[in-house]
Amino acid sequence: MSEQKQPETHPDAAVKRVRWLVDPNRGFLLPLSGIWILALDWILFSSNVISAGIATPIVMGIGFLLGGGGVLIFQKWIAADGWLKAIAKAFAAGIAVGVPWPLAGTLFGGWILLASGMRRSAQN
Repeated sequence: MSEQKQPETHPDAAVKRVRWLVDPNRGFLLPLSGIWILALDWILFSSNVISAGIATPIVMGIGFLLGGGGVLIFQKWIAADGWLKAIAKAFAAGIAVGVPWPLAGTLFGGWILLASGMRRSAQN
C-alpha cells in the first residue's frame, strides 16, 4: 500500500495566521478580541438556551467578566493600547457579551467584525 503524502504547509503560513490575529493595525479591535467576543457570546447564549433562560443573570455576569477581561488583556498587552483606551474597549466588550441576546447576525455583530479588521483577509 502506498502512503499518500499530505500537502506540506509552509511554516511561514502558520506564522502569518497568528500575526493576523494579533495585528493592531487591522482595526479598532484586534481580530483576536473580535473572535473572543463573538465566541463567548455564542457559547454563553447557547448555554442560556439550554437552561431555558433561568441562568440569564449568571450568564450575563459571566459574559461581562470574561468578555471584558479577555479584551482588556488582548488590547493592553498585545495591541499595546493605553490603560484608558483598553479599559473602554473592555467595558464595551463586556456589555456586548453580557447582553442576553445573540450578537451574530445583528448589526452590532457586524460592527464587531468590521472593528476587528475581519473585513479583510489575512493576506491583506
